Amino acid sequence: MTNESTTSIQNRSGRIILKDNEREELLQLGKLRWPEEKIAVFFSWDRTALHAELTDKNSEISTILARGELMGQFALEARLMKDAEGGNLTAAKQFQDIMRSRDFQLTKLDLFGGADKEDIFVKIQQYYDSGRPSDLSEKEQLYLDLLQIVYSFETRFGTRNTIKILTAKPYSLKYDRARDIVAEAMEMFNAGRRVSKDAMRQHIADSYDTLYHAVLASAKDGKDYALAASILDKKAKILQLDQPEPEQLPAEMYTRTYRLLSLSTELLGLPAANRDELASQIEALDVPETTKRRLKMEARVIDTDVVKLLEDGIQAEN
Repeated sequence: MTNESTTSIQNRSGRIILKDNEREELLQLGKLRWPEEKIAVFFSWDRTALHAELTDKNSEISTILARGELMGQFALEARLMKDAEGGNLTAAKQFQDIMRSRDFQLTKLDLFGGADKEDIFVKIQQYYDSGRPSDLSEKEQLYLDLLQIVYSFETRFGTRNTIKILTAKPYSLKYDRARDIVAEAMEMFNAGRRVSKDAMRQHIADSYDTLYHAVLASAKDGKDYALAASILDKKAKILQLDQPEPEQLPAEMYTRTYRLLSLSTELLGLPAANRDELASQIEALDVPETTKRRLKMEARVIDTDVVKLLEDGIQAEN
C-alpha cells in the first residue's frame, strides 16, 4: 500500500474511511479474530485512529470486525453440528463443550456486575460436588476462582466488610448483589460440607474478631469498651482458650518399646530347653496323636513336617 493511499484513508476528523476492498479484507480478519495491533499494521493504519474506531462499537470498522467474528464462529459451529449429527464423536464432544461454555459466559464484570444468575450457581455447585473440577471450562473455573476470592475476603474481614469491599470501586455492586455473592461463596465452600469443627470454630472466631474491632474503633465510653471486652471473651471461649492446656506426658511415655523375638534361649539369657523333658511332658498329655506331633514340632523336639501338618489340617476340617 503506498503512502498516497495510506494518507487518503483518514478524513479531517481523523476517522478512518474504508475502501471497498478493505471492507472484505476486514471481514476476513474478523473471522480470524486478529488483534488490534496486527490489523493496524496490515492496513498501515494509525494505531491511535484504529483504537478510536474500535472503541466506538457503532463505527463501521467495529461492526465489520464483529460481523466477521460471528460469521467465522457460525461457520465453525455449523460444521461441528453437522459432523456431530453424522456420528462424529470428536465433533460431538467439541460441539458440546462450545454449548456448555456458552451457558457460562461469565466475565469478571458479568459476575460482579449482575450476570443473569438463573441456575449458574447451582450448575457450578453440581460440578464441584461431583468431584469433577477438571471438567470445568475456563469460564466456569473463573466463577469458582472468584467465589474463592470472596470467601477468603469473608474469612479475613468478615461478611460486613466484604460487602463493603464489593460495593466500593472497582466492583461497585449494589448491596443486594454483594450480599448474594458472599452467601454463594460461603455456601460453596462451607455449608453442607465436611468441615472440621476446628475450621468452623476458627471461622466463627474470625467473625467475632471483626465485630470486636468494629466496636473498639467506635468506642466512646466505658460501656463500649466493656462490650468490646465481652466480644473478645466470647472469641476466646470459641477458640477454647479458657480451657486448661492439655497435660504434657513425660518423655518416656513416647519412647518406643522394643521387643526381641528369638528361638534361642541362650540369646535371651535363659537356660537351654531340655528337649527330652519337653517330649515326656507332651507324651503325658491326654490329646490326640496329631496334636502331640504338632506340639513336638513347635517345641523343636522333632523336625517340622509341613506336608504332615497340612494333611492333619485337612482331616480336621473334614
